[in-house]
Amino acid sequence: RHIPGNPTMVPVNMPGASGIKAANYVAEVAPRDGSIVTNVSLGFPMYQALGQLKAVKTDMRAFNWLGTFNATNQVLALWHASPVKTLDDAKKTEALVGAATPESTGAQLPHAYNILLGTKFKVITGYGDIAKVRLAIERGEVGGLGSDGWSDLKSDFVDMMEKKQLNIIIQVGMQKEKDLPTVPLLIDQAKNADDRAVLEFLTKANASIGKPFATSPGVPAERVAMLRKAFDATMKDKAFLADADKLHVAIEPIDGPALAKIGIDIVTTPKPIVERVKTALGVTEGSGVQ
Repeated sequence: RHIPGNPTMVPVNMPGASGIKAANYVAEVAPRDGSIVTNVSLGFPMYQALGQLKAVKTDMRAFNWLGTFNATNQVLALWHASPVKTLDDAKKTEALVGAATPESTGAQLPHAYNILLGTKFKVITGYGDIAKVRLAIERGEVGGLGSDGWSDLKSDFVDMMEKKQLNIIIQVGMQKEKDLPTVPLLIDQAKNADDRAVLEFLTKANASIGKPFATSPGVPAERVAMLRKAFDATMKDKAFLADADKLHVAIEPIDGPALAKIGIDIVTTPKPIVERVKTALGVTEGSGVQ
């Protein structure tokens, strides 16, 4: 409604290679006139910084970022019957958590917690998506999920949340979610400045970006400005906000320029920090998003 001329928006699903197929299409094939808007995988700037995004042919900084509608904290949630109730418990007792793929946030963050915080999470991957992780929790195959956005969790697991069947162990964000005032924040677990730099990288890469939208590289500046203005207006649109509320989706936007800066900060992270992050995430030579 806020783009001049009220153009018809046509949704196009382009599944494949964890979002790489879509990213390459938008970067290399799509017209550079602002007519294509894409939801880029939130992990891509981090993967680029870690040297794991060789399959994407374009630098993440080349995309024209429009904004993100939900910069929600990432959380690790365990079934209420699990003996692990707190972060301290997780340092003493093993807990199984499910994740979509080995490269997903749900797998990599628990691995980082184990290395950096001394927790004992065991990650079971291969579920493909969060819906299948939910089924695995219901069947008792795993005791929880490795990571999900807080607002996503509230919509993906509405009934479990209402029945208080999920216990949040840790959250990843620059500040605590207002609904989770007592849940430990990852960056607060740093023992020194070096540790904090690593934890801040993980936080920016996994929570600050949220649901990022962009248009193709090379789009004229005036078109980018128009789309950013329309995106910002949509984030305040009463009808849009009402629809989001019905779906239990929190709207906590970041505008295009701020989102672009976050991406630049992630991609240009100093090498010593990147190397420590690689160790924490279990990144090996030759690994990456395929």
